[in-house]
Amino acid sequence: MTFGVLAPRMLLLLFLVPLVVLAGRRGTAWAAALRALAAVGLVLVLAGAYVQRSRPSGGACVVLAVDMSASVARAGIDAAARMLPTIAHALRPQDVVGAVAFGGNARVLSPPSHEPPTPAALVAAADSAGLDPDASNLADALALATPLCPDTTQPAILLFSDGQETRGSALAEASVTEPPVPVFPVALPETELPRATIRRILAPVRAPEHVMVPVEAVVESHAPAPADATLVIAADDGAPREVAATLLPGLTLVALPYRASGRGRHRLDAALRVPPDDPPLPGAAHLALEVSGAPHVLVASERGSSVIATVLAGRGLDVELLAPAALAQRVPKLDREDVVVLDDVGRGAIPATVLAPLARWVAGGGALLVTGGPHLFGDPGWADSALAPLLPVELLSQEPEPKEREPIALELVIDRSNSMGYSTRPDPSGEGEKMEYARRAALAVLDQLGPHDLAGAIAFDSQPYELGALLPVADGRPALVARIRALQHGGGTDFKEALDMARRGLVASSRRVRHIILLTDGDTNRRADDHLDLIAALARDDVTVTTLRIGSDTVNLELLKQISSETGGEFHHVADVAALPQLMIRDTRRLIDSPGSMVNAPARLGEPGPILAGLSEDELPHVARWATTRLKPDAQLRLYLDAGSRHDPLLATWQYELGRVAVVPVDFQSGGAEWAGWEGFGKLWTQLVLWALPQAAEAASRPAEDDTARELRVVGPNRPLLQQLAAATGGVLDATPEAVLTARPGVERESAPLAPVLIPLVMLLVLGDVALRQRAP
Repeated sequence: MTFGVLAPRMLLLLFLVPLVVLAGRRGTAWAAALRALAAVGLVLVLAGAYVQRSRPSGGACVVLAVDMSASVARAGIDAAARMLPTIAHALRPQDVVGAVAFGGNARVLSPPSHEPPTPAALVAAADSAGLDPDASNLADALALATPLCPDTTQPAILLFSDGQETRGSALAEASVTEPPVPVFPVALPETELPRATIRRILAPVRAPEHVMVPVEAVVESHAPAPADATLVIAADDGAPREVAATLLPGLTLVALPYRASGRGRHRLDAALRVPPDDPPLPGAAHLALEVSGAPHVLVASERGSSVIATVLAGRGLDVELLAPAALAQRVPKLDREDVVVLDDVGRGAIPATVLAPLARWVAGGGALLVTGGPHLFGDPGWADSALAPLLPVELLSQEPEPKEREPIALELVIDRSNSMGYSTRPDPSGEGEKMEYARRAALAVLDQLGPHDLAGAIAFDSQPYELGALLPVADGRPALVARIRALQHGGGTDFKEALDMARRGLVASSRRVRHIILLTDGDTNRRADDHLDLIAALARDDVTVTTLRIGSDTVNLELLKQISSETGGEFHHVADVAALPQLMIRDTRRLIDSPGSMVNAPARLGEPGPILAGLSEDELPHVARWATTRLKPDAQLRLYLDAGSRHDPLLATWQYELGRVAVVPVDFQSGGAEWAGWEGFGKLWTQLVLWALPQAAEAASRPAEDDTARELRVVGPNRPLLQQLAAATGGVLDATPEAVLTARPGVERESAPLAPVLIPLVMLLVLGDVALRQRAP
């Protein structure tokens, strides 16, 4: 503020002031002072005194630019709402205020006006602006705000932002205007910025009905340490479901499984709470999911049952199990199928007329899954067939049984009493019967034996039944397998005679290694003492007995332990029958001395992708035995097994023209029997089917463009950019509202005459002088 006068010569009148003071001989010194001040004021009025203030003569125009991107959330609009009353209080009548908001795009919230918007109106306008929160475009905000101010006003932009810039260049945009419009950035407090946000939701664009959809949230946390959080997912207008999560610093992938119910378009909404009990943070994510009918999966298997078919049906897929020969009748209708699974099918089981149409169907966009052990992948009939080019692996001849191993003799003694029809699980869903797992376990054991090993089986209820005499596996396996598969439960329980029958057969075999696996739920019609002579005979004849007690009760545990301990076998109490096949496989492998054989290898992750989403390597079961194959070029190795210097494929996939093909060289009813009881088995196969389906699932969230992907990568305000922007335009970082309204060089200042103030003051001074002189004596 500066002082000036219009008539400098009038200041000579100030020399008359002493004369005025001396002219009054009456009164006090105070009266004289008042007369002098009144005279000075009168002279200044006559001289046209004025003051020049630092305010633009045409008025100021302030545009609030409010960042609403995900990295700021509510912090920008809250700061603007808090400062707006202070700005309004500092305004003069000719000043105007407007507002814009921005994220990836920019919108005008309020055009410049002499009546600023209220804080509530500003917040409401920002909430309804329809901004893209996945990016920060400061340049768009400046380009929109600059031309809003009238030409007669002095413009200024008050920027509320964290300074993160993922699109455009604010510095380049500011340099376009000449002279530049001053930008006054307000750095937002780091404590008010969101601690975490949902970056995007990953889900299929389409999903089958009644199938668990692999929905995942990508969450970014700014916290320096892991933080507990809750993700809330709601489908359509249904009740929200909460999922607990631990957010790591940076990005965390949180699984939000969702089972689609009802065909049509469904809406999914996800919100984040940090800490878990706090209100939801801003930036909720939304996506649309198209739900179709459950895919039809055609499973061809030589067996009367298929673990793959059972688990897929249990997950809600439409599964049809048929014999391989029946594929000939389905060839004309392959275009109606979604997925075809060949489950351990030998070349001789499939008619020759099927393969060429099957190859054309896959090339045209069909989905083929092939699984099985050496029976399929070691069958030389497949090597030159139309199937071989479809597969992402090369078929190899399987390694022969090591010649140095001594053949063993093994008897399976299987309980088929009525209680074997019960379940060890509260909700078996067709997978929990003891008898079913006993059949699987027996077949898995046979798969471990070499062609020269002797194998036999005896079933028992209240009396023994020979399922198969002790014969070389090469000769007796087919008939023995058929009888084990046909085994049904019913009757009482007495395993003594069955054990003695097995002992006699093993002694007659003259093999050095003689072993019995007794599989029972433990009950017997005899007393424990009735078995002492039999136990002694088994030990005398060098027959080892491994006993597996099924079920959670403890009947006859001590008897079974005694049989195993005194004969040199092992005892296992199996509470959940899902573990039964693998236990029997391991017991068999313990007897087989085959250095270098491929047994009990851990599964390793290769290229996971959506097929293995939500599954970790440490939870994958071991594989007891598998078929050896070699990965083809351009194929993806999803899972593999370490076999010396090789990585043998366990799950390999590829794109075959327009179709997708996956192979799993394991028989899940023998060498991979432990997988069938693994709780993640159904999820793995469901995700494999979803991957293979035509028009396979892709991320339904917004595309991860390079610029939007950088949003939220900087922790806290980017003060260097805000300071550069202020310096380049003539603004100031964190300026007060008064500084924003102050006139700048090159702009005419406002002059205000002092007469309206001085004249009343002179009159008061004269009245005061008169009053004091009248009181004087």
